[in-house]
Amino acid sequence: MQSFKVFVSHGSHDAWLAGQIAKEIAALGAVPFLDESNIPKGTPNFKNIIRRELSASQELLALFTPWSALRSWVWIEMGAAWNLEIPIIAVFYGMNVTDLDKTGQGRAILEDMNVINLNDLGLYLRDLKVRVAEVYS
Repeated sequence: MQSFKVFVSHGSHDAWLAGQIAKEIAALGAVPFLDESNIPKGTPNFKNIIRRELSASQELLALFTPWSALRSWVWIEMGAAWNLEIPIIAVFYGMNVTDLDKTGQGRAILEDMNVINLNDLGLYLRDLKVRVAEVYS
C-alpha cells in the first residue's frame, strides 16, 4: 500500500513546533518525516537518509521562523524538493515572507509557492486531508 509522505523541514530551534505539526499530519493518515524523530543520533550517512526520504515524499513543508530562515538545511531541502518537482508549502511563524529579504537569504524559490502563516495551518491540513484520501482510495 502506498503512503502519502510529508517531509517537514525546520531548524533545530523549532523542533518542538515541527513535532506538533508532524502529529497533525500523522493524524490525517499521512506519514511525516522529521530528522530528529526518524534518524537516530550518530547515524552515519544521515545525508543519504534525508535524500532518500525527500525523494519518497509527496510534499515538503518548510517551517520558517526567525531561526530556521537562517539555517542552510532548510534551504537545501527546499532546493532539492524544487528540483524533484515536489510541492513545497512554506509555513511562517514569527516572521513573514518579506522578512526573508532582511536575512540575506532572499526569497529564492518561495515566490511561486504556497506560503501560509502558522495560524492558517488548519487550511493546509484540510487540503492535505483531501490529498491523503486520494492516495488511499
